[in-house]
Amino acid sequence: MLVVSNTSPLRYLVAVGHDELLAKLFGEISIPTGVFQELADPGAPLPVRQWIAKPPTWLRVHSLLSLPDPD
Repeated sequence: MLVVSNTSPLRYLVAVGHDELLAKLFGEISIPTGVFQELADPGAPLPVRQWIAKPPTWLRVHSLLSLPDPD
């Protein structure tokens, strides 16, 4: 099963100290590079930026092959 996450679940689970729940539930999570950039943005909370600077082994970052639908 492929699980792809957007920014919000990662950001809030990291902020409350429970990011490991995703790995326990799904094993591996994929995020687009845009989500990685949002998590690393200077405006993101410091714990989130520190977390994404050294991402866990269960997190995979992938480039999009095509742009998402604007809907």
